[in-house]
Amino acid sequence: MGSLQWFILAVIVMAGLGFWNYQRIDGQRKELQGAGFQISDDLKGNPGLLVSTAQRQVAVLIPSGYLRFSFDQLKGAEIRSRDTAETETDFRIALLLDGASVPEVEIRYQNVHRVEIALKKLRQLTGL
Repeated sequence: MGSLQWFILAVIVMAGLGFWNYQRIDGQRKELQGAGFQISDDLKGNPGLLVSTAQRQVAVLIPSGYLRFSFDQLKGAEIRSRDTAETETDFRIALLLDGASVPEVEIRYQNVHRVEIALKKLRQLTGL
């Protein structure tokens, strides 16, 4: 195979993986809504962070399904960052939990601007 054929094959594989990931996330979201979660705000991120102000709950879409927490279980939220390479930084919101199945959950964002906007919105919605 020539380099052009390898490139085309790589693009097709990447597109297929992107479509599969979209379908998986959409399925998790529908499963969460089927369980009665009413999404009022989507704070994006990876994994997805959803808020239901009517139910006073937060949900995080994870590979195996979702995690769901009440506002009362949220003890705090903070921005964390880690340098992953010379020019890259990994920005995350850490949800600090009490009385949940896990002590904390981290949601990644593309840059500091997006993580700051998401944290500000989360604090407004949950009263943190």
